[in-house]
Parts: sequence; C-alpha cells; structure tokens
Amino acid sequence: MMDLIKRVFKKLFSKKIINIIRNNFHIFKVKSTREIFNNAQYSPLFLEKNALEQLQEKYSFPPEYGYDKKSIETRGIIRAKEILHLQGAKKSSSFLELGCWDGMVSSVLCGKGKKVTAIDKTSEGIDERALHQGVKFYQMDAANLKFEDKSFDFVFSYDSFEHFENPEQVLNEAIRVVRKGGYIFLSFGPLYYSPFGEHAYHAIAVPYCQILFSKNLLNNFTNQNGLTPIDFDHVNGWSLDDYESLWNKYDNILKKINYDKFYNLEFLNLIRENPSCFTGKSKNFDNFIVSSIDILLKKMG
Repeated sequence: MMDLIKRVFKKLFSKKIINIIRNNFHIFKVKSTREIFNNAQYSPLFLEKNALEQLQEKYSFPPEYGYDKKSIETRGIIRAKEILHLQGAKKSSSFLELGCWDGMVSSVLCGKGKKVTAIDKTSEGIDERALHQGVKFYQMDAANLKFEDKSFDFVFSYDSFEHFENPEQVLNEAIRVVRKGGYIFLSFGPLYYSPFGEHAYHAIAVPYCQILFSKNLLNNFTNQNGLTPIDFDHVNGWSLDDYESLWNKYDNILKKINYDKFYNLEFLNLIRENPSCFTGKSKNFDNFIVSSIDILLKKMG
C-alpha cells in the first residue's frame, strides 16, 4: 500500500514536468494540426452514424477512475499531500471542500490536525471513514453555501468545477466564505472541449465524441446498443476560454499564485482528420487540447 502511494505521489509532483516533456514531444504535430485547424472549412459540423460505429470499434475506454475503498483512500492521501504543499495551506487551520463526494481528501486533512468541512449536493458518496475522522459533512449546493462570510482559511475542490452548473456563482460563494488573505484551490478536468470532456466513459470510447457527433446521434447510439444513457447535464459545457475569462473577471479580488494547464495531445489525429467539426465549435485551438486546470488563488479584497 505504501509503495503504491509513494509511486503515485512521486508521479503527482512530476506532472508539471511530464506535461512539459509531452508538449515538447508533440510540438511539431501540434503546430501542423493547428495549421490544419486554422485553414479548415466549417462543414460538416458533425459526423454520421457510420463514423461513430467505426471509431467506437477503434478506440478503447480510458482506465477506470476507481471508487473502491483502497482507490479512494490512496487518492485522498495523495491529494491532501498536494494541498499541504501549496502556499498558505500549512498555516491554514479551517478548510472547506466543495464537491467532496467520498470526503477522503478532507479525512486525511483532518488526520493532520486541520478543521475540515466538506459539502456535496448528495450524500450518496460520502465514506464513513471521513465522518469518523472528524470531517463535518453537509449536503449542500456549492452555489448557495450556508456559511457565514469569511468562515474559512482555505477552500478547495477536486474534479468538481467542470460539473458545477454555474461556476461563476460557485467561485463567488468561495470568495465570500474565505477570509481575506485566504486561498482557493481548484483542480479539475477534463474540460468540456477536451478529448474526454463529455465524461461519457461508461458508454462512448471515442475521444471528442461531444465534438464529433450530435447529442441526438449519441443518444440513439446508446439506446440502440443497450448502453447506459449519457447524462448531458453532468458537465457544464465550459471551455478553457470561459474559465480564463472568469479568472480575469475577478483579478481585482483574486491573485493567481499558481496556474497550470495540462494538455492531452494523444488524439490530435481526430482534429486533423475532421477539422470542420472542431472549428465549428470554437475558433480557439487551445480549447481542444487543454484537458485540465490547477489554479491557486489568494483573496486580496
């Protein structure tokens, strides 16, 4: 168990380096793909059923995320260690986790002597181990927090911000409940326009399925093949551009301490082969290759 944690932990803290190496490795392919994208026509906007059938056979599903007890415990340890290495975290005493699901990140922080509150819109995923460790869990909407102003030193969220229906309102609430000089850390993805941004892992193996095919076709395909229907409301549909506009909108209140964008460049061939499907959705090529974001913000106002 400890060997697994050490290996994954080491990998976690080298992900920035891995990101840079991967980008450099693909630099020429990215450049040529960007040129194809920029010169593309705007039709067709979507591919037909036969293309979906062929690509579904071609691609494999990504690895399972892992919701067994061992996986969520390991993930909680790794993420808690990541948080405690961030600026301001060690000196912070009160933490709030948004979209906590199992609550195991909060559980580990509690074990480190921190006072931690965790919220989620459902109690379905909360792990009893987190509650026993002392996490204060509330079933609550992140866009409508029932806490007093300036209640926490540090607000954080993992893999939830892309699911919030109104990210700006959630950010506003995080700003409200964190004290002046406190921190907000958001780590989330895959972003909607990136290869697996539809979060349809259980049904569709095709990267960029939400870009290449209409929702109607995807619905019909899952129905006809006895697959679990895709919940299109499970993600908010925000692009990288949308999030960057949000950060910029609040730069008079929030100072960026760290901002890292992580790329998925494994499926550039789909952009090269079907450029009009992509240009028809966005004129910014980077929307399709940035897969996730880590951002640490400090409340100044």
